[in-house]
Amino acid sequence: MSRKLHSAAAAGINQNDSLQKILAEVETRYSLQPGVEDLLLDMASDFVANVTEASGRLAKHRRSTQVEGKDVQLVLDKNYGISVAAKKKLHVMAHKTKPAKTSVHAHRIALKRKVLNAVQTQRKKANK
Repeated sequence: MSRKLHSAAAAGINQNDSLQKILAEVETRYSLQPGVEDLLLDMASDFVANVTEASGRLAKHRRSTQVEGKDVQLVLDKNYGISVAAKKKLHVMAHKTKPAKTSVHAHRIALKRKVLNAVQTQRKKANK
């Protein structure tokens, strides 16, 4: 068992009972074997440790001393494919959008195309 589980057990939290309660909410006919309970607790502890470690590395990369929600959100999304909904976007990827064309811009583009077509037509006539 990992350090975190030992500290949780020392704090008087019985995770096996909480796992049994969760399973009972989902399906009352089934129960967890003791070995499976320990395996699930170890896997959950490892998952939390990995996410925390990777989030800490991201915070360090940002030159911050605090792990923020956007760090955890990015790790969960990129490493595990888990999308976390938040009240507001914590991490927004920059998407370049085309600016709206104004009528002046559209007129200039049309004029350039007209001139370009005229030049190409003259070149074709000169080559014949």
